[in-house]
Amino acid sequence: MERLEYKAELEWDGNVGSTAKVREFTFKIDTNTDGRNAGPNPTEYLLSAIGGCLTVNWGRLIKKMRLDVEGFKVEVRGWRTRDEPQLREITYKITVFTNEPERKILRVKELAEKYGTVFNTVGAEKINGEVEIVRP
Repeated sequence: MERLEYKAELEWDGNVGSTAKVREFTFKIDTNTDGRNAGPNPTEYLLSAIGGCLTVNWGRLIKKMRLDVEGFKVEVRGWRTRDEPQLREITYKITVFTNEPERKILRVKELAEKYGTVFNTVGAEKINGEVEIVRP
């Protein structure tokens, strides 16, 4: 079995944030509450990672299936209570601009969820998604 490895290195900023380095990319992690607001907080990065995972897989599948899609956008949301440090619900909505049949677009959704690394690491049972098809 081929093993794919990932690595991130983080350096503390002296307050509550950090600078993360992944391959040749660097980015800030912070908060807008007690930090310096120098970057998104870890929960926002998690939601972005879920959205990025879906975007990569949708893009791959659209190409592989040779679908005519003008574009799509992904919105990912999550919420928690102040008392419990866990997202209670994560939802996403993908808006697709296409004239392709609905069944083909829903197949992309199914496969993107099935093969998404971040999606499945978080847990497919924790994430609910919907698709809106906009006919150009």
